[in-house]
Amino acid sequence: MLVKKALLIIAIWWGLSLESIASQEKITGSSLTKLVIDHLKEEGLSAQPIINKNRVFTGCSKDEIIISKRDGSWKTINLRCKTNKSWNYNFRNKLPTANYAQNINKSHNFLENNSSQAKVEVLILKNSKLKGDRIEKTDLILSKKKAVLSKGAFSDFESVLGKRLIKNLQKGATLKTNHLKPDWLVHKNQKIIIEHKIGEIYVKMEAIALSNGAKGDRILAKNISSKKIVEGFVEDSRKMSIFRKIY
Repeated sequence: MLVKKALLIIAIWWGLSLESIASQEKITGSSLTKLVIDHLKEEGLSAQPIINKNRVFTGCSKDEIIISKRDGSWKTINLRCKTNKSWNYNFRNKLPTANYAQNINKSHNFLENNSSQAKVEVLILKNSKLKGDRIEKTDLILSKKKAVLSKGAFSDFESVLGKRLIKNLQKGATLKTNHLKPDWLVHKNQKIIIEHKIGEIYVKMEAIALSNGAKGDRILAKNISSKKIVEGFVEDSRKMSIFRKIY
């Protein structure tokens, strides 16, 4: 009875893994269109690729798609796959008129100018601190700084108290995430438990972490018994939940 139950769990496990991998190697024309539009928006362009939205493109997952312009112009969009050299498509693209593009650029510049002037409250050091020093509440004050220069800065005292610096900082420096030692829950080469829920059944296996990870981080681990590499989310200091199997 126990053997049959174990075989059933293994069969379900492999079925889910294969289903997950297969699903990641497909993308609909509708999703592909949105992916291209979002990419061009980051380039400051508003456009419309001519892609059949009902078509399903197989052989490449969304995260592996490379979007580029062909022959130096966005009038034709080239789509390639990082992991599949045979996956290669070109699509015509409707670009906005010159006046429309100019209005978009003006609006973009206006927003950039406004955002560059915006200020936010962040924690800064009252006095200089050395690498390895602990952060105490008496070391910090809140001060308004430009938002564009405050990426990664803290505004909450509790999130930094007791942490140690990984570099020397001068008086008045804005405290940022890259100044502090990360709160690793899992360390590289540490033995951890892989946990995966299949319906009402929990599958637990021992694995070796292949990288450091804080709570909620996505890391790789090697299953000790099967030698398979899996990807998952750090739950606590000895456990991760399955995201997908790599190989």
